[in-house]
Amino acid sequence: MTQKSPFEIRADLLKLSQDHLEKQYEANLEFMGKAYFKMLEQGQITQENMQQFMPKFPDATEILAKAKDFYAFVNTTK
Repeated sequence: MTQKSPFEIRADLLKLSQDHLEKQYEANLEFMGKAYFKMLEQGQITQENMQQFMPKFPDATEILAKAKDFYAFVNTTK
């Protein structure tokens, strides 16, 4: 097994963080869609209100924060 350089580890953590947050976004988007259309059918919401329920796509700041969380977990020794 070859050892990874610190650069490779950071790159892997960034990719892992991005994948994790994008999958979370997709799950939230799917949930929002189902809930929104159910509420629309029941007359509890209008189409104009949809924006308030849209999940936000992760940006670089969120990806870096998640990577730091993952790194903190990996870096703990017990």
